[in-house]
Amino acid sequence: MMGGSLILALLVLGVVVWAIIKFVPDWQDRVDLNRHEDSAEETLRRRFARGEIDAEEYEERRRILLREETPVADAGRHREFN
Repeated sequence: MMGGSLILALLVLGVVVWAIIKFVPDWQDRVDLNRHEDSAEETLRRRFARGEIDAEEYEERRRILLREETPVADAGRHREFN
């Protein structure tokens, strides 16, 4: 009898886990597995896709980001300080 109750408990646990995964589709976003911080460009792309910014603002900010992506070591070499 004890083996039957163990199997029943594991079955119930499996159904509960399945239900959580099935009915909470963004569960992976909430769990910190393999989580990485998005790049600024990816964040900008997502904001544009959600409609938070228009095409003009997207292009302007994207241009700024691409200009800033130059390597840090080279950034200070050609500047003149007054």
